[in-house]
Amino acid sequence: MLHKGLWFQNYKQSKYILWALWVVAIISGFQFYDHASNVAGNVQYYLEQGKNTFQYYFGADLETISALQLILCVGLAAFFVGFGRTNQTLELTYAMPVKREHIYLSKWLLGLIHIFGASTLGLIVQLAVVHTTILSSYLPDNLIWMYYVHQLFILCAVFSFSLWIGFIGGSVFSQVILCIIIPLVPYGLYGLIKEAVSLHYFALGITEIRENWLFRQATSAWFEQLSFPIKLINIREIFRLAESQQGISKEQLEQIRQLYFGVKALIVPLIVTAGSLWGMIRMAGRSRNENNGKLLLNDRFRPYLIAGIIVCAFLFGGALLENMLGTHYYGKEGEYSHRYVNNLIIFYVSGAISVVIVYGIIRKWLWGRVTLTKSRGSAG
Repeated sequence: MLHKGLWFQNYKQSKYILWALWVVAIISGFQFYDHASNVAGNVQYYLEQGKNTFQYYFGADLETISALQLILCVGLAAFFVGFGRTNQTLELTYAMPVKREHIYLSKWLLGLIHIFGASTLGLIVQLAVVHTTILSSYLPDNLIWMYYVHQLFILCAVFSFSLWIGFIGGSVFSQVILCIIIPLVPYGLYGLIKEAVSLHYFALGITEIRENWLFRQATSAWFEQLSFPIKLINIREIFRLAESQQGISKEQLEQIRQLYFGVKALIVPLIVTAGSLWGMIRMAGRSRNENNGKLLLNDRFRPYLIAGIIVCAFLFGGALLENMLGTHYYGKEGEYSHRYVNNLIIFYVSGAISVVIVYGIIRKWLWGRVTLTKSRGSAG
């Protein structure tokens, strides 16, 4: 695991992505500095206008920073495994006199070291900006630290999960696609199921469904915890606690606290990191190094993937076309109940059509190759 040759090879293979993590961390400090300049200008304007109160709103563009960090973590894992399988450098690594478990553990440790170092550098720069600018009057340190903790845990979980997915995807393309889609499935599926359930309620003439547990904010927060990368994309929600509390309901404040505060807010990233590490060690000994050009490296996962895609295609296709073609004026409870039924019929018909179309597409992806390696081999 501490073999110098492995560390040198891993670093040489991915040094640009590794250093990009540090660059993004520094850019986050510039985002805070730009925000501080805007706040200072607004405060000066209020003073010139003779106004005594200034309502603070957090305006740093952390969404872009988070998106870049998540993309880099997925890309780092894809370079370590998927790209190495595609250009056959992974085969050369397997020829080294080290255990396969140590090969992947060295990749995992190298990624975690740079994620920890870059995130810590970002924290230092952000705290320096806050304490040397006007933001010291508005942003408490505990919110910066909460941002750092969630950033660190979520990025480590995304990187670990993406590295493990490299044992499932048949190429760098499929590894990236699976790493992006799978973590977002719980929250996306929740929204689609909620849409389908509401259509059945409306078909029965029931329009008041907010008291149902599926439609409560607590349920939404629970599914957002499962799709943990979304929490980092929406990390500026933490900083709403430092803003003027006008326009923020008690339910929204409670949801922010449920999502970001307490040990339970970090349980899912911890489980994903530990589970991915366990799965990676377990599968490393019998991992394949060839690039089969398919979406999946092992056909054992095919039935599960097909079932998941079909369910999502039915719900998404049905909801999409129903929103386009359905009637959405429900009036009072009990009125126009036949229109509610028509919306449900549109949902099922369009969902079935979507399943047929999607199944025809995934047959080519799952049974065929996504590269030209097969045709070139036969031509040779």
